[in-house]
Amino acid sequence: MSSYIYTNWRGKQFVIDERFIDDMRKQLSVDDGSDPDELTDLTPELLIEMIPTMECIERCQQLEELWDGPVSQAGG
Repeated sequence: MSSYIYTNWRGKQFVIDERFIDDMRKQLSVDDGSDPDELTDLTPELLIEMIPTMECIERCQQLEELWDGPVSQAGG
């Protein structure tokens, strides 16, 4: 079984292995109703290649939400 260490932009490390993939499949099926069988092509190798892009997209979405949120009145 292949196992990889991914370090995100905050320095947190994750072990990407078959167990992580199984948990991810289950979570995706709960979160968005996908069928875990549709994610059978997902492997640790594929995910370790995709994560940097996925993380970048998520960070951009978070920044956009921050920018679109209410403006702080503290700054005057």
